[in-house]
Amino acid sequence: MLAVLVWRLPDVKWGDLSPNWTTASVWWLAAATLTMSAAFALSALRWQRVLSAMGPTPSYRRMLSIFLAGQFVSNVLPTAFGGDVIRVTRLGREIEDHPRAFASVTIERMTGWLVLPVISVTALIVQPRLRSIGAVADLAWAIAAGTVTALVVVLLVASNRRFAANPDEVTGWRRFLVAIHLGIDALRRDPTATVEVISAGGAFQVLQCGAVWMAAQAIGVTEVTLGVSLAFFPAVAIAQNLPVGIGGLGIRESLFVLFFGAVNAPEALSITLGLVVYGLTIATSALGAPAFVLGARHRPGQASPSQNPHTEDVTPKPPES
Repeated sequence: MLAVLVWRLPDVKWGDLSPNWTTASVWWLAAATLTMSAAFALSALRWQRVLSAMGPTPSYRRMLSIFLAGQFVSNVLPTAFGGDVIRVTRLGREIEDHPRAFASVTIERMTGWLVLPVISVTALIVQPRLRSIGAVADLAWAIAAGTVTALVVVLLVASNRRFAANPDEVTGWRRFLVAIHLGIDALRRDPTATVEVISAGGAFQVLQCGAVWMAAQAIGVTEVTLGVSLAFFPAVAIAQNLPVGIGGLGIRESLFVLFFGAVNAPEALSITLGLVVYGLTIATSALGAPAFVLGARHRPGQASPSQNPHTEDVTPKPPES
């Protein structure tokens, strides 16, 4: 996909992809890596807050370990959704409740469907110059509107009482909707957790946009300001998470050329920026390698949540619907 992208852009040669590195580049990349690491920590917190609305949760440290293991599988290994499988499997074993684990991962993922469009639309509203660049801005509006529309449709369908069931008792697309039903029911009964989930999700995505901006400064793409990243990267993040490739390769770079080219960023360096962001994601996700290798080992004598003295006499079950 990357080769086709370069081939279809007649003004781009392979040699143009190499940026001019400076001493400042090292500091920008270090800052971007730390920012992305902080974003992952917030994403794990968002996941824990979703789970907390549905019942007892493991410690944040344990959930962060499981989350990083999932990130390692999704971003470093050649799979698009294997990380979610790891998260559901390990959390389900941890809390002895696979339906609740599946529901928590599903809802945690779906919060991005709300937060990303809000960030993009807000950034476009407060930056009139970006709204005036024509079709590219219209595309960002369209992706935001389409994502929110899809979210509303899924929530309306999943709210039907026919999906008030145990996810382990259904298969296929119905299992997805049953999981959403369980999660939404839980969050509706706990408004505080809902606010925490949305807040953590918003902070996570803003930090992701910040990391993209820092990576752009590292390779000299000064046209990509923080405001530009907040306006357009959410649309890229939505598209690159579609299960049509590995790690968004090709999709992300193509959209960087489209969106950032509209603010006069060089096409070749926009491709390079996509690759640098992917590299930062891999480097940060690699922190989950130890958790992936060691996290599945049984630790003798470790109490499950139902045996924890702070959650005594509580058996985790799917919330009643």
